[in-house]
Amino acid sequence: MGRANVHLFLHFTGREIRARFADSGLGLLWALIGPLLLLAIYAFVFGQLFKQRSDALGTDSYALFVAVALWPWMMFADGVTRGMQSIQSNASLVKKVAFPHLLLVGAAVTSAFALHLLGYVGVLVALAFAGAPIKISGIPVAVVCLLILYVLTLGVASLLAALQTMVRDVEQAVNPAIMMLHYLTPVLYPITLIPEAYRHWLDWNPLAGSISAMRAALLGGTSPSLFDGGPLLAALLFFCAGTWVFTRLSPYFEDFL
Repeated sequence: MGRANVHLFLHFTGREIRARFADSGLGLLWALIGPLLLLAIYAFVFGQLFKQRSDALGTDSYALFVAVALWPWMMFADGVTRGMQSIQSNASLVKKVAFPHLLLVGAAVTSAFALHLLGYVGVLVALAFAGAPIKISGIPVAVVCLLILYVLTLGVASLLAALQTMVRDVEQAVNPAIMMLHYLTPVLYPITLIPEAYRHWLDWNPLAGSISAMRAALLGGTSPSLFDGGPLLAALLFFCAGTWVFTRLSPYFEDFL
């Protein structure tokens, strides 16, 4: 990526962040308020009404159990959704100016990750000061997991952005698919609650390995191998496939916008 493209990428990323809260009185605080409200709902419904067992969670706090995985999940879901819409939402720019269109997808994904990362760090710091047993030794593993998740999100978003530009029905199918994937990913429950006969199906979910490894590192202090189960391999495959399809279809975007 040349220097001009780097500056263009940073400009697009900054514009994405500013546009999300341009007319909002609380501004960036909404990046924290929304997820916190969602966390409170999950903690009440699953932690109080359904009474998740602490021995299955590995911690006495269901809110802590969910918080560690909820923000990474939102990074992925928000990054995919905004990345998928990035070409259409910048149709006039794509039709008038010649530049690598992949920068728009990258900016949308990066802005989503940056905003949710701020909230994630803030929540973890607050929980740690409140006495939550967060393992500092697990932070390096968590950072690697987030990088793998970022690469995966870029690949998925690039693929969907290209397809959505060509076929407008893609977005209608992706939104319910993301909702289904949310409940098929161990965010609200531990993997141990899944019967062993069906647990192998999680190997087909590229999010499960990274999120489970992040939770194990931050709550248990363990350093699971990110290569077992293929989180890194899955991320690289999605990234290569997604960017390849995007690059091949990119010259035809103007005809469909």
